[in-house]
Amino acid sequence: MTPLQRQFALKERGITQHQLARDLGVHDVSVSDVILGRRVSDRIMRGIAAAIGKDVRSVFPQYYLQPPKRKTSKTAAA
Repeated sequence: MTPLQRQFALKERGITQHQLARDLGVHDVSVSDVILGRRVSDRIMRGIAAAIGKDVRSVFPQYYLQPPKRKTSKTAAA
């Protein structure tokens, strides 16, 4: 979803960013920044997805549908 689609989905359900921020215990700006893609927060992303009734992977595919990062170092362990 694009930031505009996320905003529209919240408005469609009658949920304001202020209400969502209060429910999540964060500042309004934090919610706005996550919606717009300026900040990454798993907790806020999951809260937004739950509020609009969609899977977090479809709301924020750029973060949740990426292949896993490499877990081991290229250097040998000492």
